[in-house]
Amino acid sequence: MDSITLSADLDALAKISAFITEAAEQAGLDERATWQVQLAVDEAATNVIQHAYDQDDPGELTLGWACEGNRFTITLRDSGKSFDPGSVPAPDITSPLEERQVGGLGLYLITRLMDEVRFDFHPQQGNVLTMVKYIIAGPRDDVVAMPISGRVDAVTAPQLNRQVHEQINQGARFVLLDLSDVTFLSSSGLRSLLLIRKELMTLGGELRLAGLQPQVLEVFTLTGFTQVFAIHPTADEARGAFGQGRA
Repeated sequence: MDSITLSADLDALAKISAFITEAAEQAGLDERATWQVQLAVDEAATNVIQHAYDQDDPGELTLGWACEGNRFTITLRDSGKSFDPGSVPAPDITSPLEERQVGGLGLYLITRLMDEVRFDFHPQQGNVLTMVKYIIAGPRDDVVAMPISGRVDAVTAPQLNRQVHEQINQGARFVLLDLSDVTFLSSSGLRSLLLIRKELMTLGGELRLAGLQPQVLEVFTLTGFTQVFAIHPTADEARGAFGQGRA
């Protein structure tokens, strides 16, 4: 494993970014995955710098990486205060911006951008954060694309749920809903999509949406769900994004 040890202060962030960017490129990550790794590492390192040590007496942090098969593994170690991720409340990403409480976004981004995240504390090694990014060679070949048309409302949403659930029962884990021909979407339709997304995430899968018409996209925007769902302009772009992170 290649690694770098630096003083845990904000001046280290530029070196950390350069180190992990070169590592990601060596590992063969594409541009989008490299950016996701950069952001996740920056958020993690910033948390260590700002919270693990006394600001007047910064300790050290060690960033390491290794690549085995399709797994790009990053470790971040520090000997500061122990960290329990369970103590960090989930951020509010649905309320209007002026009503949201600050905090928790860094951890939220890390878990959304990386495929695996694990926090450990060892008496000798201190805090150890392990993050894994899967290296995907080209678009996945196991994406189930489903074109949806017409209205998605209280009448048709249950049918959509059944159709997707049938695919999940047959083994589908990566589902693309092409909404190019959807002309109307109600709150019942949104709830249906949320249930589908939750089920797929529970199974380690993904739901991505594509081709939303302006009036349908406005429903997502008004409810804040553009920050919840992975929404893409075209089905081709959505297909290429599977396996490249949860954002």
